[in-house]
Amino acid sequence: MPVVSQIIRAEPLTAARFAAFGSVLEAGNQAGRLVNQGRARRLEGIRTFSYQPAMRPVVDLYQVDRSYLPFKVSCFERHPLSDQVFTPMECASYLVVVTPDDGTGRPNVSRACAFVAGPTQGVCYHSGAWHAPMIALDAPALMTMLMWEAGDSRDCEEFWLDASRDLIVEA
Repeated sequence: MPVVSQIIRAEPLTAARFAAFGSVLEAGNQAGRLVNQGRARRLEGIRTFSYQPAMRPVVDLYQVDRSYLPFKVSCFERHPLSDQVFTPMECASYLVVVTPDDGTGRPNVSRACAFVAGPTQGVCYHSGAWHAPMIALDAPALMTMLMWEAGDSRDCEEFWLDASRDLIVEA
């Protein structure tokens, strides 16, 4: 069976382009407010966070090996019970690959899109948003991950692309 290759180009991560899949946290020109007796500025981040009752918050660190473009995506995952946040601690850049649901609970890979995020940008995936696992570019990365978990198989669903289809992300 011949392999069908779909090539998508990664574009810079912006809040507007990513809005259908979640929120972008970004250090920048936000006014914020002074805290800690004026020694720090609190910049506005996520004001709503979706999760189900009777879940526990989980904060983990992800050490992510360096990958290169072009990058072949082989798996999408989603977290139907909770939003999921990644913020870089040590990171040059990372790749964010997302795709909408196809209406039957599977990712619509033909509508996938990719973004390159910088070291001052975090992402919050909406609960149920299909996304590729974390992909560090340019150098290994250390990321903080926050989500709420039930502690069972409902926390993460995976969808593996079959061998007859390649999804390639290019610069």
